[in-house]
Amino acid sequence: MTGAGTSGIVVDEVPRGYRRPEPLQAAFLQAASSLRQTDGWLNPVSDERELVADLALEGGGVKGIALVGAVLVLDEAGYRFRAVAGTSAGAIAACLIAALTQSGQPMTKLKELMDSMQFSNFMPEGHLHRFLDHDGGKVGSLVADAAILSHRMGIYSGDYLAEWLRPKLADLGVRTFEDLRLPDDDPGRSLPDGHDYRLVVHTSDITRAQLVRLPWDCPLYGWDPGEMDVVGAVRASMSIPFFFEPVTFTAKRADVGLPAPDGHRVIQHYEGGTVTWVDGGMLRNFPIQAFDRIDGNPPRWPTIGIKLSSLTTEFPPTEACQHAMAEAVRCLRTMMNEWDSYAVDASTAGRTIFVDNGGLTATDFNLTTDQQAMLFLNGVEAATRFVIEMAEQRGVPRTGADAAALIRRRWAADSA
Repeated sequence: MTGAGTSGIVVDEVPRGYRRPEPLQAAFLQAASSLRQTDGWLNPVSDERELVADLALEGGGVKGIALVGAVLVLDEAGYRFRAVAGTSAGAIAACLIAALTQSGQPMTKLKELMDSMQFSNFMPEGHLHRFLDHDGGKVGSLVADAAILSHRMGIYSGDYLAEWLRPKLADLGVRTFEDLRLPDDDPGRSLPDGHDYRLVVHTSDITRAQLVRLPWDCPLYGWDPGEMDVVGAVRASMSIPFFFEPVTFTAKRADVGLPAPDGHRVIQHYEGGTVTWVDGGMLRNFPIQAFDRIDGNPPRWPTIGIKLSSLTTEFPPTEACQHAMAEAVRCLRTMMNEWDSYAVDASTAGRTIFVDNGGLTATDFNLTTDQQAMLFLNGVEAATRFVIEMAEQRGVPRTGADAAALIRRRWAADSA
């Protein structure tokens, strides 16, 4: 990839793939050092301060390239990542981050791994995805583009993801979620039972009509969380409806106890069968609260979100749907548009890196080299600003309330 960002950061053949101008590099390094002193977690074993964070990675199809740039900047600042939550493209990056962390490999390998993905291989039949990008106006072309859906549930199989990802994870020693279990030697953590994994990905169960957090929710299907195949979970998380064929999962009989208000447990019984899993972005595309503590104690470190956003200020004239096919397409596009939403509540915004997606859509799998470079550098620039800004604030907000307070201070300063 080649290119240069607006702040002078350029793509370069160095381990992280980018180079800053000297003044900006000096400011970044100073900010990282300051954060370690003011916001670092005091490791009780080494008695030294360390920058630690959990990550929440938003989905966004091909725009996931930008996640790599942002994560590499956080790594350069000195952050290590305890656990990672992701959806769709965020799940792809998240599983690699978790595997690299678990195996002790340098995070700089993330770019090498993601660069080996050939986006055009996701759509071998050509440009049939016009069905999803159509404005919903004329039914004739919609039906022609969607004809393939008459004999299967997705325009593309999605097989390429598994073919590409499985050997990458295998080289890092990861097959099931058991290979990503958090170590037991952390008495200070506060997680629900069965949530002690470095990775959680989100998918939508359209058979049971519910969000599924894998591997956490495996008991609902009669499975042990550690037995869940990581690639299968990620494949389900990125199954954009109609675009990729969904994942069919075999559920066993299961009895699950839920706490009732009176303190007793209510048993939910599930018969066995099969279910259909599609993209987690339908229900939760940005899992910023995934690792919040459950004991009420202050978090030891923050969850940092990375969101692939665009700020739209001009909107063209609109036309209402004229038929059921257009309605279906626009319902899908409305769901996918949540990925591109710039505005979020203050409790999220204050601990989130917002990356400009350059106006690209989730299904632009025919990205040019320049577009890939643009997304990567946008991630680098956004995370660089985030590190410098958080150093000025003396730390990343650790809770939603802290994040909201930060946003209110910024609004007050802007209006002064």
